Amino acid sequence: MKYIRIISLLLLTISLVNCSEDDDPLLPLADFQFLVDGSVVTFNGTVENTSSITWDFGDGATSSEEDPVYAFASPGTYNVVMTASGENGTFSESKEVTILPSLEILLTGGPAKPDGKTWRLKRAYTAGKEGAGIIENDLGLLIASFDNLLDAVGLGASYDDAFTFVHDGTYKVDNVDGQSLMGVIHASAFHGANITALSADLNNVPLAHAIYDPVTNATWEVSEEDFTVDTLYPGVGPVNVQFTGKQRLILGEYLGFKETTNIVILKELTETTMNVALGIHTEQAFFDTPTLFFHLTLESL
Repeated sequence: MKYIRIISLLLLTISLVNCSEDDDPLLPLADFQFLVDGSVVTFNGTVENTSSITWDFGDGATSSEEDPVYAFASPGTYNVVMTASGENGTFSESKEVTILPSLEILLTGGPAKPDGKTWRLKRAYTAGKEGAGIIENDLGLLIASFDNLLDAVGLGASYDDAFTFVHDGTYKVDNVDGQSLMGVIHASAFHGANITALSADLNNVPLAHAIYDPVTNATWEVSEEDFTVDTLYPGVGPVNVQFTGKQRLILGEYLGFKETTNIVILKELTETTMNVALGIHTEQAFFDTPTLFFHLTLESL
């Protein structure tokens, strides 16, 4: 009898344990993996015992899809949280996603900004950034700029010109009342009848406003191939300058100001500012030959 009691107690214990395990609630579980392609991230979620899923991408945006594809608007590291909810509670899994500051994202905003990113000329002078210099591979400055330069020479309306880059390769220029900022030699040669304003000091600031309609189907691309520029050095004559290790913006329309040859070298690009060197013509007899670089900074809107 003693052994029968012991066996009965063991069977009861096993039965109680099994009942306890069967009665445990099935809690939701979640995990996810992700693939980063520029600013676009593809998420792949795995869930169990779940009736709904929510995602928090760490930048204020959310989703209820199981496998969302999301485009981040800015570079940075984001804490992405996936939460699975079921009848018996919730479970969250979080991981860090890093978006690197690629040129395309910085320039256009990437796929998260389907209308593109818009830039305007910066009014404030930054030491060592803006001014004029000879056309050379070192991109050095000879003449410094100053705050509100265009206002000082009566051309301040061009601070309102907008230059929009879209990630699909399209480029749009929106000038003010049709007045574009131009080199005075270029304006005189091609738009003389439409010049609306000239700078007060043509020797130092050879710029003008002229009526011009930008093309509507312009495009942009970046070239990192070496290139050459035919220029004219005072007292020397024609010079062929080699450029190496530079990022050049190939544009279907002007940036900053319009000239015959659209030489745009991208010197520095951040999320909020873009510093460029632009070729300008200053010799009437050589209106198709750039003789100076203007170094300008644009800021994003």
